Amino acid sequence: MAPTPLEWVASACLGLALLHTFNASRFSRSKNRFLYLLSEVELVFAGWGALFLLLHFALAPLSESYSWLEKLSFSEPVFVVVIMILASSKPVLSLADTLLDWIPSLIPWPKSIARSRIPAVVSVLGAGPLLGSLITEPAAMTVCALILHYEILGPKPSTRLLYSTLGVLFVNVSIGGVLTAFAAPPVLMVAKPWGWDTPFVFSHFGIRSALAVLTNAAWVCLLNQKELRGKKEEMPNPRAKIPIPVFLVNLAFLGASMLLSHHPKLLILLFGVAYGYLKLTSRHQGSLQIKSGMMVGAFLAGLAILTADQSWWLSPVITRFREGTLFLMATGLTAITDNAALTSLAARVPELSDSSRYFIVAGAVAGGGLTLIANAPNPAGYSILRSRFGTDGLQAKKLFLHAFVPTLIAGAFLWKLG
Repeated sequence: MAPTPLEWVASACLGLALLHTFNASRFSRSKNRFLYLLSEVELVFAGWGALFLLLHFALAPLSESYSWLEKLSFSEPVFVVVIMILASSKPVLSLADTLLDWIPSLIPWPKSIARSRIPAVVSVLGAGPLLGSLITEPAAMTVCALILHYEILGPKPSTRLLYSTLGVLFVNVSIGGVLTAFAAPPVLMVAKPWGWDTPFVFSHFGIRSALAVLTNAAWVCLLNQKELRGKKEEMPNPRAKIPIPVFLVNLAFLGASMLLSHHPKLLILLFGVAYGYLKLTSRHQGSLQIKSGMMVGAFLAGLAILTADQSWWLSPVITRFREGTLFLMATGLTAITDNAALTSLAARVPELSDSSRYFIVAGAVAGGGLTLIANAPNPAGYSILRSRFGTDGLQAKKLFLHAFVPTLIAGAFLWKLG
């Protein structure tokens, strides 16, 4: 079936948004406020999404545009905003920091390494992303990025340490969430239509993903071993003097948000109550990622709008290739579409074999760190670490290059013969 004019417009807007993203740093040096805003990566997709929305209403009958808009799902942007704010609270962050501090003590490190930041990097980039299979990927991304920012990167990290750490963080969170059927967005999209439950997902992806996560954590330590010899910094918000009831209530709100992740109206209602509680107990909550959360939400909302009408060219690509080639295609397409959008389209293709289904999801999660848009939690991580990238901001080419080897490692572990 030939694409409609609106589908052509949607693909053009998506292409221009991608081109804009790869060149966003060029606007960061401008003294003009409007042009400077064009360098904000989160606003790129929000802006192009808003433009396409306006074009949709201008080119189609109002009733058709309203119907199209109502069919879009914004549950993921809402959930990421809520979970990012709650996971950045002092009690949740302190609890995660305690756990990730304890894990390295289980390993008999040589004295020279034990005093360095290497054990912390292995814990945060190894164990942290795997926690995403329990607390969801956006929460794991938020916690890991905050600990990296305050404790590990140091005051002046080199470009190699900064980008290689970010690349491994993105890749590991993408593959670290596939030990269960409810934590990773690309798995969630296919779990119900394909009948994938947690035992199935763990048996097919779990061990492979865990080994890839640990290998990538070791890789970034090996690559930056000289720079990581320095001692770890302390978190600005100490863990002491947080009342136990505050811990419990924060965790209860976090758990309730996970349960309501696919019910945006109820989630917004819950967050309204949670936000009131956070303000009342603000002296125990630390610095919440409210602005960053809202920016990420705008980014994901724009992405949801721009990727809604891409099935006219994505579906033929998915059905044309088989197994090994499909794996490589899924990995590459993830970088320009978002892995959840890709697997969501695959879930609508009835003729896919079981092995093709596996390779699509495996490729989608393996490629989740190549770009900022490849996996929904990526903008949350970058938003927290934004100040580390200076006035030029994130350079998409450098992220791609530094995420390439971790992606190859993830792909090697997830490749399945027979």
